[in-house]
Amino acid sequence: MNEHHGRNTGDDLLTAITHRLNAVLREGDTLARAGGDEFVVVLLEIANIEQSLALIGRLRDAVAEPVQLGDLMLQVSASIGITFYPQSEDVEPDQLLRQADQAMYFAKLVGRSRYHIFDPMLDRSMRGRHEDLQRIRQAMQAHEFELYFQPRVNMCTGTVLSVEALIRWRHPELGLLLPNHFLPVVEGNLLVVELGEWVISNALDHMKRWREEGLDIPVSVNVDALQLQEPQFVERLKELLARHPDIQPSKLELEVLESSAFQDVPRFQR
Repeated sequence: MNEHHGRNTGDDLLTAITHRLNAVLREGDTLARAGGDEFVVVLLEIANIEQSLALIGRLRDAVAEPVQLGDLMLQVSASIGITFYPQSEDVEPDQLLRQADQAMYFAKLVGRSRYHIFDPMLDRSMRGRHEDLQRIRQAMQAHEFELYFQPRVNMCTGTVLSVEALIRWRHPELGLLLPNHFLPVVEGNLLVVELGEWVISNALDHMKRWREEGLDIPVSVNVDALQLQEPQFVERLKELLARHPDIQPSKLELEVLESSAFQDVPRFQR
């Protein structure tokens, strides 16, 4: 509004919407402008979620009603984030504001004139996943990950045909962890790309040492679809192979994780 009609018009619009919001609120409720086009409303004595949603619906309708300013007829919409108090855990006022702001962000993601209720369980899950991702990143920096190799054997002759590289986490407190303890955490996160590149690099290092000892066999590594679809995947793979010129690229086999799903199949096919 400020860009198209000037700051004064934008201020007049905010003033008109403020009056409308005040008209909807009950005695004891509080309306405050947090800054820009963001407002905070504190609703007291809400008996249940349904009661709050009815009032919030009226607030949303008040914002959406057209405003006549001189020759201009203006109309806007509101995205609303909702949080409740008390909660199962102690929360400070600034935490409530952050919760409402986070909920508003989710409301904006699904479209105009929507509301979203803050979910403490989802928030704890998101915070927990963030902490898990940080711990995995620290583990990479501390060289806590290891590769194990599972042989593929010709059952008739006993000849080792190839090996599959399997990642393990040597956790300092929990011991040796299998992939199901940490790969689901990085799924869909760019950290899976870094972890996947580490696996390829270390598999090539092992292949180099084995070749020097007279063992030259193919090695397969599991690759997440997200890593394959990275724009720089091919270039990064070429760089890793270039560091090991004695290894035939065909000796390195890439297997897409069964749990992965391609999000951009046409680009991957190209």
